[in-house]
Amino acid sequence: MSSSPERVVVSGHVDRVADYYDDNTRRFLLVAESPGSDAIHRGVWTPDVGNAAQAMDTVNRLMIERLSGHVPSGTAQVLDLGCGVGGTMVRLAQEVDGFISGVTISRVQAEIAAKRFAREGLTDRCQVICADFAELPAEPHYDAMVAVEAVVHSPSLEKLLPSLVDRLRPGGRLILCDDWMTDKDRGMAARERCLDQFRAGWRVGSLHTVAELGAMAERAGLHLVEDLDLTAYLHLGRPRDRLIKVTVGATAVVPRLRDRLVEMPFWANMIGGSALQTGLSRRWLEYRLIVLEKA
Repeated sequence: MSSSPERVVVSGHVDRVADYYDDNTRRFLLVAESPGSDAIHRGVWTPDVGNAAQAMDTVNRLMIERLSGHVPSGTAQVLDLGCGVGGTMVRLAQEVDGFISGVTISRVQAEIAAKRFAREGLTDRCQVICADFAELPAEPHYDAMVAVEAVVHSPSLEKLLPSLVDRLRPGGRLILCDDWMTDKDRGMAARERCLDQFRAGWRVGSLHTVAELGAMAERAGLHLVEDLDLTAYLHLGRPRDRLIKVTVGATAVVPRLRDRLVEMPFWANMIGGSALQTGLSRRWLEYRLIVLEKA
């Protein structure tokens, strides 16, 4: 494993995703719901959660529960797609007896993750690759794959799924926790504007309904095991979110200004994040944990 991962040469949409995370990751860590957690995904406040640190760990815990009994002890190979700075990988390493690999398109994230594994004494069990997860090496094959708020960035989920299945062992699980589109108010102008701003701001390449995902998964050789809606357990409309909404709303007065701002990673996050809040609150989007299994 290289302690200083090199960023691969990418272009188009993938390049924009890489730039987005290279520019924003350190800020994400500073403003996380639970600073110091090294988690840049959302906190999920299920009834058993008592504090922000536990909320940030909810998705990790739910995934670990769904891997239990489905990966071999001692030789397990688990891959974290879009692994960020390695927070979920560390949690998996604590609970899964085996090897944890992660892939991120961001050079900044890969470097932070590698340093964390060194601090935690996990360099022999955790490896991070700086690459496009649509172009994984042919080997090794994995007993399970997880992805938290990551596959939404894929330029084509329909093309991505078969490539993942090829690298998943028979009976292996693919666990996706992400934002999924609903059919509510489909065609309504406000909804479509909101989703377009989410796509543009958060560099979203694949936004699908769970039904669409299920059909694509079946064609790729996966079947749907579980679909868990976590939307109600998100903390939406926090003071910070309301401030961002007002700030972003001011840019709508000059459409050309917003078009320019959305190309800048910081403002892209503000614009996309505000649209995401609206989409989730109106149930045009839902935050769901999906478990798929290879036949």
